[in-house]
Amino acid sequence: MSESPVTVPQKQHCENHQRCMEMIQAVLDGSATPEEMEHFKNNIESCLPCIEGYQLEKEVKQSISQKVEKKCCPGKTVDDIKKKIGLALSLAALFALQYSIYHAAFTI
Repeated sequence: MSESPVTVPQKQHCENHQRCMEMIQAVLDGSATPEEMEHFKNNIESCLPCIEGYQLEKEVKQSISQKVEKKCCPGKTVDDIKKKIGLALSLAALFALQYSIYHAAFTI
């Protein structure tokens, strides 16, 4: 005699749909915390809107990844960006130093 599989009743409405969709995105992106992963695994099968949202987001992510051509960024572009970031940081440090001097000179 075989036992029939237990069916979990599925909710037709999700009270926390926005939060669930954020968690689904984190799961699909690989940025979910262990607690979020555990919650996702325990609850995904009982909520029809979340199941449908998960399936749709997963299919969209797979479709996009198949269509996007991955190319390396040229080394010159990387160097240019690093130089611009360095210049911006130097200017910010100079401004902070000038502000500190000005503040010290006029608040005595």
